[in-house]
Amino acid sequence: MPVFNDTPQFLYPKSRQFPFDEVCEEIVLAIEKRNWKVPGLKVDFSIYGSGTAKYQYVANIRGDDFKLEFCRVQGRLGKYNDIAAVYAVTIPQQQICVYEDESGPTYYLYVGDDWDKDKDKFIDGIKTNSKLYKEPRKYLKYKGGVNDIYRYCNQRPPLLLHDNDLGREYKPEGDEPTEFVLANKFKEFTDWLYTNVLDYINTLPEVDAIKLPFTPEEIIPYKGEWPIVFSMADWNFRDRVISGKKIPEKIAPEYRHASLGSCPRLVPWDLALNDKDIPEIARDGFIWCDTNQNITSKSSCYSLVDETCSDLSAKLIVAITLKYANHVYVVDNSIFKETKMQIFENIVPRKKLTDEELSRAYVARAKTIIPITEYKGGFKYPVVLINRELDFDEIEWIQEKEIEKKA
Repeated sequence: MPVFNDTPQFLYPKSRQFPFDEVCEEIVLAIEKRNWKVPGLKVDFSIYGSGTAKYQYVANIRGDDFKLEFCRVQGRLGKYNDIAAVYAVTIPQQQICVYEDESGPTYYLYVGDDWDKDKDKFIDGIKTNSKLYKEPRKYLKYKGGVNDIYRYCNQRPPLLLHDNDLGREYKPEGDEPTEFVLANKFKEFTDWLYTNVLDYINTLPEVDAIKLPFTPEEIIPYKGEWPIVFSMADWNFRDRVISGKKIPEKIAPEYRHASLGSCPRLVPWDLALNDKDIPEIARDGFIWCDTNQNITSKSSCYSLVDETCSDLSAKLIVAITLKYANHVYVVDNSIFKETKMQIFENIVPRKKLTDEELSRAYVARAKTIIPITEYKGGFKYPVVLINRELDFDEIEWIQEKEIEKKA
């Protein structure tokens, strides 16, 4: 979930597992000395973690004809892995991916006939089963982990061998290579990065004061129409909140927030990926909250379930008094119900919706999502969706009595 009021710890690539690890770290440090702004390069960052254990790292460095992608494990950080090491390096017409468990590496060679036209897709696209999906023949795939005996002997395989992936990838033709010496490829990639990336960055002036890449958001106090919203949780959540309210320092840093457990998506994962009409934020997970102000400690958890919360294992109703409006949204759940009813009326006597029909109901509801700061009323069945962690003091009340399981 988004981080808006906690400064994450910045992680640098420090691994030396592969030959180009060192130059990738030097590139990150060199860009940092220019305050992350280098002409011709685009730097993206990513944040992960929870509670007060949050981390930021360089996710991608992209140039006109190269890309560095960072997300390889290089150590542990309590509950989390340190994933700031480089895992994919792309240079003109070549890409190599490496893994912390020494499976692979995986290598891709461009074999198209128009690099300038194809390079963006080669650099940024997914290269999987191109022959199976009848895509144009643009690359060949090679692997270094073809024979697992090297892994068992704790050795890196010396060759990158062509892999047609059970006929799902294209084979070499004519004089196209069937294998490469891995050490030579590592050296080629490393030398290219030194000559074409690091040397260029080092020609640019450094700044006097380096700024952190993370900028906290402006806190927006919550001034909505619902003094309290209600959600569901289990007993583990209750115990954490009670402890957190008393002595938060005794809780592990990654648990210093009022998590409610599962955060169901507004739309299913596969639909979120494939439907371009869905608002970007609707593709994420949320803490779903009922806005009915008549809910009391005697209410049943199952009065909140419906399509508002899918966690049937929850035993407790929790009341949330929002401090901040940041990353809080409102959606009209009535649209989901009404769309389903309309579809059911059209498919009589059939009584079960197809995945495509149900998807129409999800999409219709998702299109109603708006930030809570923009909500002016008018939704028949408003549901509040929280897309951030909760502070302990935002939990105002927890039902003490366990609700009996639904028969």
